[in-house]
Amino acid sequence: MPQYAYRARDNTGKLQTGFIEAPRETEVASQLRERNLYIIDIKPASEKKRELSLTGAGGIFRKKVKIKELAVFCRQFATIIAAGIPILQALNILARQAESRRLRETITGVVEQLESGRTLAESLKRYRDVFPNIFISMIEAGEVGGVLDKALTRLADHFEKEHDIREKIKSAMTYPVLIICLAICAVTALLTFVLPKFIQMLNDMHVELPLPTRIIIAVSNFLQHSWYFALAGMLILALAFRKFTQTQQGILIIDRIKLKLPVFGKLTQKVIISRFCRTLSTLVHAGVPILTALEVVKKTCGNQVISNALTKAEESVREGLSIAEPLERSKVFPPMVTRMMAIGEDTGTLDILLERIAVFYERDVNDMVARLSSLLEPILIVFMGVIIGFIVISMLLPMFKVFSGAGIQ
Repeated sequence: MPQYAYRARDNTGKLQTGFIEAPRETEVASQLRERNLYIIDIKPASEKKRELSLTGAGGIFRKKVKIKELAVFCRQFATIIAAGIPILQALNILARQAESRRLRETITGVVEQLESGRTLAESLKRYRDVFPNIFISMIEAGEVGGVLDKALTRLADHFEKEHDIREKIKSAMTYPVLIICLAICAVTALLTFVLPKFIQMLNDMHVELPLPTRIIIAVSNFLQHSWYFALAGMLILALAFRKFTQTQQGILIIDRIKLKLPVFGKLTQKVIISRFCRTLSTLVHAGVPILTALEVVKKTCGNQVISNALTKAEESVREGLSIAEPLERSKVFPPMVTRMMAIGEDTGTLDILLERIAVFYERDVNDMVARLSSLLEPILIVFMGVIIGFIVISMLLPMFKVFSGAGIQ
């Protein structure tokens, strides 16, 4: 069916743009008038333009929809539907009040897809850059089971929990990152502005320089006269690292390292496990088939090592076996997780037990982040003090030598 791009204004004068599939331009105009829109123009849209609009390609500066915005959208959508308002009307209400322009445009596009006869899940699939796989799978299950409002409420809970964990980790890391940046700026200022004047004074005095001072002078000279080599080297390393992490083998190696890092490895593992349990619980509770649920979780876990373990779990389920056994053999999931999953499979309470595991690990992550934050602050301050102290002492050592020599004479 031909596709038409349109521009129109609503009753408040706000510009509305989008695409509509219709046999003729007059049909597009009729649909727009039914929506109480004042038409500015209608013209045929190429398939390529349509795809760009759906995927967001070509719009590098377009803002992504934040996870918090998705949580609010789900909560509001569930409330409106539970009140008995039809889906199309509910989405139109949500589109008008959405603060994010990207989300507003996307909801408008979903409305157009629904008006052309598609289901809600089919409409959402065309906007995978905005709506994650878990969202689409849950909506599909909610539509089939007639419990769309409950599915949306559970999605809102899921996104809110995910948002809370991310925010806590960000907050904990903000101060250490700030300290590191300040340390780099302070050291660079000392080495490039203060130290050269001091070196000139020492050269005029013909003082024999101790080893620490010679090291600092070499670093200072390098930063002053060969900084572009350092910059070029850093860029080359960054590009090589990025290229490496885009390969399957590179992703696997980096993800293994992330899980084995001291302290941070445990934190990463617990964050992934809490996300895995929360997502799988949400999907299973909504009635999503277990294989589909594992496929969704595999894409959202954020670690290739975990993803490989879940692939083996998928194979096990296809053969009619347990999910827990291959996960236990992977040595990535703690015994508590796999044993509780096994009990859940046997008793038919997998979603309930996964929810409990998720709550346990979320609390553990919160406690660990708080402890890590309180430990990192003094460690980084001491580290910064050691670096700056080494530079200052390296500058003072030759002066002590001069004063000592003058005293002897």
